[in-house]
Amino acid sequence: YNVKFSIIVPMYNIEDYIEKCILSIINQTYENLEIILVDDGSSDSSGMICDEFKKKDSRIKVIHKENGGLSSARNAGFEICSGDYIFFIDSDDYLTDENVLSDFAETAERNQSDFVYSLMNKADDKKCTKMNVNKRFLEEDLFFLSNPYLFSAWNKLYASTLFHNIQFVTGRVNEDVDIIPLVFSKAKKISRLNRPTYNYYCNANSITRSDFSEKRFDMFKSVKNAYENFKGTQKQCEVLYENLFGFQLFSVYIEILKIKRFLTS
Repeated sequence: YNVKFSIIVPMYNIEDYIEKCILSIINQTYENLEIILVDDGSSDSSGMICDEFKKKDSRIKVIHKENGGLSSARNAGFEICSGDYIFFIDSDDYLTDENVLSDFAETAERNQSDFVYSLMNKADDKKCTKMNVNKRFLEEDLFFLSNPYLFSAWNKLYASTLFHNIQFVTGRVNEDVDIIPLVFSKAKKISRLNRPTYNYYCNANSITRSDFSEKRFDMFKSVKNAYENFKGTQKQCEVLYENLFGFQLFSVYIEILKIKRFLTS
């Protein structure tokens, strides 16, 4: 197997983390890559760091654009990507080891899959922790539907054809929930890679430090769209809806806390 991967990395003011992310990609044993680094109008040195890496690795392409948000940056990567498969990495995250993309390629080839997902770790500045997995979900192959993190764009390998006539919705919070279930429903063959391949960076204070935003309530639109796009078995729909809806209720709870803090300050 030697299909081409397009690795899309959107970024904005992430100079303290972007080098670790890029190194985890260029050091992969799987080498048939184009690495698209999208600088979404950073005001720090993120863009310059990308340009320096581009000088050292011919597989790297760098886009510098005005700030338009995560969806806009990912869509900009779409416009120039040419791979058979697409893989997203957020710029403060990084791959667990040098064999990640080889394992994704082998799994896709062996199973003739157009969608492959894997386990993940939660990471902070001190350690990485493997995400707990419900054994029943693994046995019944409902792992993808059992956790809201798995509706994020990252940590999945997609055949590029799955994104035909699909773009990320700009101006909406958690836009992944709009798109990934739709892409999932279009896939003909889905496979799981049974090991952590992705270190997801968690900033424990970020959600409480951010200001209240009505955009958080866009999440309910996303959940409704996801539910409508899933026309599989009743069990799949139930698991999808229950987990996503619960996740969105938690998000609203956080926003209520922010309103209360504002009113009492």
